[in-house]
Amino acid sequence: MAYCKKCGAYIPDGLSACLACGYDEAAADNQNAAAAAREQENEDFRKKYEEERRRRQEDNRKWAEQERLRRQEEEERRRREQEERLKQQAEERARKQEEREARARSFAYRAAGTGTTGAGKNRILAALSYLSILWILPRFLCADDPFARYHARQGLTLFVFSIICDAISAVVPFGGLLNLFRIYCIYKGMSNAFNDRMEPLPYIGQFGEKDE
Repeated sequence: MAYCKKCGAYIPDGLSACLACGYDEAAADNQNAAAAAREQENEDFRKKYEEERRRRQEDNRKWAEQERLRRQEEEERRRREQEERLKQQAEERARKQEEREARARSFAYRAAGTGTTGAGKNRILAALSYLSILWILPRFLCADDPFARYHARQGLTLFVFSIICDAISAVVPFGGLLNLFRIYCIYKGMSNAFNDRMEPLPYIGQFGEKDE
């Protein structure tokens, strides 16, 4: 003999639903079991989703850390390469400066060792070296004076350059621009001679620096 748990009415044997209120205990139990099962499935799904989210988050964190380290190493490598280039450039500039200073000291020493550093007659002859073939005068008249010989070599270089300029001007329409540079070299060379300076002519003077 069964009674309805909801309204207390008698439920005949063989029936599960109450005839008075319609409450079905078996159906309710089934619904509760199904709801519990769905809740458990939802809980399992939430757990799996949370675990997957945490796994992806950890993977992203590891990737970000590796990328940060890679970029730091790349920046450090570039910094070292830049420092090395700057160091090499500084060393190259220092080397060239030392060569220029050594060459200048050598010229000054050779000029000072003769007692005639370009004053008077030798200074004028040195200046005349830059006027065409007159470089011959200090070359042979002042053979014992390094100052005069230096400007004679510079004058010879300018003389050879003048011959080349004339040949180019006869062929190339724009060769006249070289004559402007030749005039400037004449002015520069004579100015150096009159001011007791042993400086090479621009660009071409390096070919006349070596003494015989």
